Amino acid sequence: MTQPHPEADSLVRAATLLSFRWTTRIITELDDNGPVLRQRGNLAATFPDIPPYLLNVALNGLCRRGLVRRETLATDEQQLTLTEPGVALGDVYDRLGRWARHHDYPGGQTDFVVRVEAVLGVLRDPSTALFLLNPEAAYEANQLARAVDAGLVHRGSSARWELTDAGRDLRGPLAELRSWATANAELVQAVRYLRPAPPMSTVRAVAPGVAKSAALPGVAPRRSL
Repeated sequence: MTQPHPEADSLVRAATLLSFRWTTRIITELDDNGPVLRQRGNLAATFPDIPPYLLNVALNGLCRRGLVRRETLATDEQQLTLTEPGVALGDVYDRLGRWARHHDYPGGQTDFVVRVEAVLGVLRDPSTALFLLNPEAAYEANQLARAVDAGLVHRGSSARWELTDAGRDLRGPLAELRSWATANAELVQAVRYLRPAPPMSTVRAVAPGVAKSAALPGVAPRRSL
């Protein structure tokens, strides 16, 4: 039986906060290209892949969760810009995306947004987060199904669960996410858990080569790694 672990709880909440639909897509756009005027034409041109109604829902949620803010200009126009926590996510996303690309996760022809969200989907799983932070504890096989499926954990020569090379490599990006979560503890602690993402093998069985059920993704960024 594993014991409660405050840092694992914070990590899962942070991954959850960043897994809401279209979050990665919108934050990446604003990080890469700067503020956007909150006018229908501007938003439609900037996010042509997101239906207008869903875009408004996503933007309202991002503002409510403290990652995006509305600013009123001298012209009385409103623009959308990243908050300080939103800006700080650029480094988190880059580290997660680079790890995923290096380890070909989740596989197939995936873009930056899908890769980042697939990793966040794994980190939303409490047992996976706990193992990455505390691999010496005792775990049942069913607890680590997502970690095994993601290639982070395997049975070692002593029959104990051990981190794979990919799992050990994830510690750098994990530290980046943990640092962000600590700096933004108030935002993170306000988040309720989402159901963890399914193992990627389950996703592939449903739709080979498509990873988008791994988190709550949006569509295609302009950034590539």
